[in-house]
Amino acid sequence: MQSFDLHMHTTYCDGNSSAEEMILSAIEKGLSAVGISGHSFTPHDPSYCMSREGTLKYIEEIRALKEKYSDRITVLLGLEKDYYADTDMTPYDYWLGSVHYLFTDQGSRKHDEIIGSDTSADRTASDAAAITELARYRDWTDVDSEPYDMRRFALMHGMDMMSVAELFYETAGAIVSRTDCDIIGHFDLLTKFNERYRLMPDETVIDLWADGNRRADSQSICFFDTQDPCYKAAWKKAIDNIFNECAERYRAGYRNRLELLGIIEAGNKPVFEINTGAISRGYRKTPYPATDQISYIKSRGGILMLSSDSHSEAAVCSGFGQFTELMQ
Repeated sequence: MQSFDLHMHTTYCDGNSSAEEMILSAIEKGLSAVGISGHSFTPHDPSYCMSREGTLKYIEEIRALKEKYSDRITVLLGLEKDYYADTDMTPYDYWLGSVHYLFTDQGSRKHDEIIGSDTSADRTASDAAAITELARYRDWTDVDSEPYDMRRFALMHGMDMMSVAELFYETAGAIVSRTDCDIIGHFDLLTKFNERYRLMPDETVIDLWADGNRRADSQSICFFDTQDPCYKAAWKKAIDNIFNECAERYRAGYRNRLELLGIIEAGNKPVFEINTGAISRGYRKTPYPATDQISYIKSRGGILMLSSDSHSEAAVCSGFGQFTELMQ
């Protein structure tokens, strides 16, 4: 079984266990290396991620825990960097690049203008602007909080769900150039609710929003036909672009930080995680990405690694034994 787990969250963001508890769980389970990877700060939505102040404390604590447990396990300071994050990456050993949000074209431009308008260490003004000027659903939506979110975003902008999927994969396809990540996080996160929910009529969804009932009839909301040729074309294009961007940055001198640390061998190929997090939290029975996507990544020579995306100490390396065969 793979002897490291590099995707996990603590009480610094949306996790339920401390960093030390996660490390002790990894030691107990016989891992040789563990990476703590808190959610990067996203100015437009600070609800789930590490705050700027919390990030500084996080860095300090993980560095201290590295030293404390250096004779028992290799501890890495990681980050899950969102496509729309605003974070200094200098302190980190490695990071994942992930897409948690969809933005309209106008919302994306406005986001980048706000974030790019202040290059000083004090980002209070730009953070406040991002929160107040970028409106949920009008400018952006998250893809993994509630099953109705992407539907509301789609209806507000006159999109069907296939157009939403195409927008997601267009964003995911640029994750390497945007974040300079070492690992591609949960590549098809938009399918989180596909196994549990079915589509309800648009009129019913609109009525639920009008009533302010966020969870009413939640078993009836969703989503994507993953066998649709348009859906498959969208994710294949994204994967192809990721491979192209990885090859280009390798030619420019980039080396995967995990390779430099002796954890994996990647060369000029992207590293995709096989993420078991939604399984341990009860949303899915299968990991991200889908098996046909995994097969396509393999056919192109991509690197696969298991990640628990654990939010509690009990879930560290969850499902690794069961899904090891997906990497073969």
